[in-house]
Amino acid sequence: MNGQSHNDNDRDEVLARRIGRLREEGRPLASDPELADDPLVQALLAFEAGTAPDVVPERQERLWQAIQARMREPSADRRPLRRLPVGRSIWYRAAAVVLVLVAAGLGWWLYLGRETPHHLVASAGATQQVYTAPDTSRITLRPHSRLYLVAASETSLQYRLEGEAYFDVTYRPERRFQVLSGPVRVTVLGTRFDVRTWSGVEVFLEEGQVQLEGPHGQQQVLAAGQRSRLTADGRLTAPEPAPAETYLDWMRGRLTFTREPAARVTAELAHHFGVRIELPEPHASQQLSGTLLLDSLAPALQDLGRVLEGRFVEVAPGHYRFEDDAVR
Repeated sequence: MNGQSHNDNDRDEVLARRIGRLREEGRPLASDPELADDPLVQALLAFEAGTAPDVVPERQERLWQAIQARMREPSADRRPLRRLPVGRSIWYRAAAVVLVLVAAGLGWWLYLGRETPHHLVASAGATQQVYTAPDTSRITLRPHSRLYLVAASETSLQYRLEGEAYFDVTYRPERRFQVLSGPVRVTVLGTRFDVRTWSGVEVFLEEGQVQLEGPHGQQQVLAAGQRSRLTADGRLTAPEPAPAETYLDWMRGRLTFTREPAARVTAELAHHFGVRIELPEPHASQQLSGTLLLDSLAPALQDLGRVLEGRFVEVAPGHYRFEDDAVR
């Protein structure tokens, strides 16, 4: 029995670190086919969505007190993690994974989720979906994206995004409109902007003005035509001009890119079509400019493969790998 528990704990820790990497990149858990069907991942999603079975309040409070204590400890002085006993219930395993995430410095997203309960209000499958907010704002979800309502009142309307969406906000000075994307908070001071989380958090402002707040309290304001990205160390880049088509052409059924690494192009294709795409170096770093139609995956991969002098082969359902013509 002890050996089995040890194996479960090791598997949970590996799983937790994979989940942490996805969250750092701002990608939804469902974007990794190997994680999507895992019962523990489903349990964590239920925790995050607020649909998990009720937990005794005293036990829940002790758990979150432990998490907060771990988060306050300096990283250099953290003690070895004391895992919760692994029983038959998947929910106790989920709690153990939460603590592993915190010990690895990746638990902030679950902690913040507790502070701001949320409810799924719109989800896009293989096609775009348009959601109309209570204040008549229109939100266009990119395929394989989700929108959660965090809070709604007469003075505040707050959403959380997984994936990518274009926001056309009906600006009302008396009612604050905010979007949470990973650890970044976007407060609307104007009207139209795009937010993506599938390959790190990025915000592009088409029209108006938005204020961004990063995980370390860093704040900045975007003007029309500017973008900002969240770096790997949790800092927001300085606002910089960006071509609008790079962020908005997906709504017109195409992918436009200018001097972008091929890895970013494949990451965007992977999110848009809900698949996994492997592209090794040196091809992943190759700078590309051009346009791909998003009508279907096969011709898009075929066109991209030609540019990279190779082809993409489906090695498993929904899993594609690049093969170099010179190697075959």
